[in-house]
Amino acid sequence: MQHLLSSSKDKTVRLWQVGSGSCLKVFSHINYVTCVQYNPIDENYFVSGSIDGKVRIWNISRGQVVDWVDITEIVTAVCFRPNGKGVVVGTLMGGCCFYDAPDNHLQIEAQISFQGKKKSLKNQITGFQFCPRDPQKLMVTSADSHI
Repeated sequence: MQHLLSSSKDKTVRLWQVGSGSCLKVFSHINYVTCVQYNPIDENYFVSGSIDGKVRIWNISRGQVVDWVDITEIVTAVCFRPNGKGVVVGTLMGGCCFYDAPDNHLQIEAQISFQGKKKSLKNQITGFQFCPRDPQKLMVTSADSHI
């Protein structure tokens, strides 16, 4: 991989050339960008999540959004499925949304919640990792230090 993506409180995702320190492209959002990930099958696309509650799939070469959804909660984690045809989204209050994304178009598939009895920032989803040997298994990490 020759490029790296970064998300920032400056309301952008930036595409960087590894080793050179130069920013090749800027993808502007309307609020803080909390998370970003390349599509593992097609690096011309990435997904971003933001404080504005929107999840966006971007086409890098065109520099534009190809699809988006508003989950109405602060997005704290995003992850493509290993086959690149789906996205998992985590929220500040412990929600997980699963989307099919055939042709990079988001369609809700399922929702689950890791909220305890009280709504708390400790429920925040902080990351996802699919099992390399079994893509049906997903590790979810949260701010309360549970996996």
